[in-house]
Amino acid sequence: MTARRRTMRRVAGALVALIILVPLPCVAIDWLVFVVDRSNSIDERELALQRNAYIRLLSDAAVISALGDTHVAIVEFDTHPEIVVDWTDPESAARQYLRKWPVGLRGQTGIGGALGTALALLVGKSGRLVIDISGDGKDNVDSMLLEKMRATADEQGVEINGLAIMTPDVPEIDRYYSRQVVNGFVLPVEEDGDFKSALKRKLFYEVAGTRPPAETDEVDLAVAGR
Repeated sequence: MTARRRTMRRVAGALVALIILVPLPCVAIDWLVFVVDRSNSIDERELALQRNAYIRLLSDAAVISALGDTHVAIVEFDTHPEIVVDWTDPESAARQYLRKWPVGLRGQTGIGGALGTALALLVGKSGRLVIDISGDGKDNVDSMLLEKMRATADEQGVEINGLAIMTPDVPEIDRYYSRQVVNGFVLPVEEDGDFKSALKRKLFYEVAGTRPPAETDEVDLAVAGR
């Protein structure tokens, strides 16, 4: 990790602490879909880490308090998406996800199909609608569908934010997510990083109605209002 990136992470951590410790106006999330990559680019260890992280996140007292009355659903995806937890409260979602881990062969990275399933869950819902997607690879199933689903999210006022898992195989996956997947923000996490802490950081940025510090060529660090 470069000195510049280490500095950025320290500043980002300080800003997250500020968001958590200093009361800020909250931007209520009414309906939240977590979309989780289980494709064959994610090995069994990584998949277990991801699932455990979501279960711990949704069981975290601070997260439960921050989400309030938010309705939560969880979709996992490879070639085909699957709704593994339908609409419920955060604590119930954690319990259901713990009991209902999908099994079977895993396929390719179908981000477009996953977003399509998440958007279908949000049809007819009102308020602030958010899709949180995490993964480590590019769509290799149907890139045209991905483009269409991202445009549909824009049309329907659905916010898509991402957590990009940084690996040597796809070193710029965060840039790909920014340009091709989300219409909100992307937060990168190292492959061997603390996935649960990264999820929690992203969630608090969303609830606070802010963006994470943005990396630019001039190393511009700021939390920008949405």
